[in-house]
Amino acid sequence: MTGTSDTNACAESAPTQPVSPTNIRSSVHGGTHIPQSAEVDTWEASVHAATHAINKLHEYNRDTGQRGRSFTLPTTPGREATIPVWSGRTEWLRQLRHHITHTTTGQAALTAHSIGIERLMAVATAHARFADSTTGRGVTASRQLIAHHAGVSLSVVNRARRVLKTLSMGVELERGRTLRTHEYLAAELHHGGQQHQAASVWALSSPKHIVDATPPPPQRPPRPCRTRAARRLARHRTRPQQPTTAASTTHPQATGADTLSPGTYVPSHTLSLRSTHQRAHARPTTPTPQPRPLHLQRAAATLIARSPVLTRGHIGNICDTIQAAGIDTTRWTGHDIAQTLERDTRERGWTWPTADRISSPVALLRWRLTHIDWTGPSPSQHRAAADARRRREQQALRTAIHRRNAMRATPEQREAVLAQIRRTLRHNAHRRVDVR
Repeated sequence: MTGTSDTNACAESAPTQPVSPTNIRSSVHGGTHIPQSAEVDTWEASVHAATHAINKLHEYNRDTGQRGRSFTLPTTPGREATIPVWSGRTEWLRQLRHHITHTTTGQAALTAHSIGIERLMAVATAHARFADSTTGRGVTASRQLIAHHAGVSLSVVNRARRVLKTLSMGVELERGRTLRTHEYLAAELHHGGQQHQAASVWALSSPKHIVDATPPPPQRPPRPCRTRAARRLARHRTRPQQPTTAASTTHPQATGADTLSPGTYVPSHTLSLRSTHQRAHARPTTPTPQPRPLHLQRAAATLIARSPVLTRGHIGNICDTIQAAGIDTTRWTGHDIAQTLERDTRERGWTWPTADRISSPVALLRWRLTHIDWTGPSPSQHRAAADARRRREQQALRTAIHRRNAMRATPEQREAVLAQIRRTLRHNAHRRVDVR
């Protein structure tokens, strides 16, 4: 055979076409390109190098813990070990709200970075949404995505992040930047698309001084867990027993005994149709509902009077909504609640909808109340403290005026002192004349 077949891809495998290993040229026979051994070696070396590079990129993605649909910047080894983990999403947000509303450090941070409480909490909630639920780390969302979920601008996100840095409740592990060449290739290998920029990597933290300064959440009393059988047994024991004469005559031991006891015999003739029907339709004994506190009812009535949109809701539902929000109506009156709602609406840039546009006013009120902190002093308490301070100042002024008036000399005292002065002057004048 003088030529090679189309299926023979390598020239050195053809016994009739010997090729020197040092020959780097390709031979052409009958219009078919036959690669020489040097070309095959170069191609194999290229494939090996490409495979090795791809494996290295896969290993790089595994080592840096890439997840999701974007490439995240790798953090400095050992940096996360120096940052305390957070206390959980809900607890971290509660700690942040308490610190910025009840401590001078948090309030100074808000003032220094020109941001309100609710906007900061909205940005913090968006960060907590993308954080790892166990450690609070791994916040790799971009500023645009954070701003979209928080409903704020990019500048507000930047100011909120500065506050988190100031309070040590948010740490920027890596600053967002343009990807390097190997990172760009690793990103394309990770999600199959082109990515030139990577967002910052943040970790949310609960430092020890924040945890110690935050009071524990109020504990709700545990609900009694009673099974269906236990409830039936309790209802049966509280039902008065009325044994029939025949039952007491035939089986005296069954008189007044518990029919659910394993050692008690219940005759079949005592389970008449009427008694069975009555047991089947017996109503469970429920405790008498206690009336709502008067201060709670007054607060609900005043809130309804201040907010006509709530007139369609039953006042009992309004009371339950106020109580579920944790509002202490002994300190917060209906005027205080309405005033706080109006101020919160203005700060958020919202407008209270009209009655024809609300299908469930009680649900709207419940949602609005849960987004406001009611643990601080109420406007009524602020006014009472200001009035008390003003009364103390007025009392101190009256006391000073009374003391000054008490020390003022009377006309008789002034006349007596002037007479004494005149006598002293005349006496001194006579002495000078005598001396001369």
